[in-house]
Amino acid sequence: MNRGFTLIELLVVVLIVGILAAVAMPQYEAAVEKSRMTEALVNLKAIADAVQRFDQANPGQAISSYENISDVVLKGGEWSNSNKTFVTNWFEYELQEKNADSGAVTATRKDKGDTTILYTLTLSYNGESRNCSPTDSDYSNICTFFNNMQ
Repeated sequence: MNRGFTLIELLVVVLIVGILAAVAMPQYEAAVEKSRMTEALVNLKAIADAVQRFDQANPGQAISSYENISDVVLKGGEWSNSNKTFVTNWFEYELQEKNADSGAVTATRKDKGDTTILYTLTLSYNGESRNCSPTDSDYSNICTFFNNMQ
């Protein structure tokens, strides 16, 4: 007698695996996006801290480019746009002008290989305020995660 699985049994197993994959995939993608956002927050904090150090050493002097805060080391990208923008695979970090106690650094998340902006993270140079602005409704939960991070 031949022992083995029937076609129906195999189809049921494939169907169950497909359902499990369909349920798990969105959770996986959300976890990956949260890790990217956490990396962005680390880079934002590094830039904001470097701006604070520069401001303490040079009170009242404007931040005009990366050269002003060259003690910060960011990896995985390169400076462009007259050294005001740091570009990685997932984010574009942009230095904004610092005037007195105002100013911020932004990280714009774009779809890979596209110019579509998914959301923008903003961290003030003094570290007191931060914001996430989704431009795609799919990222509103991610922005809630960012705004609630400590």
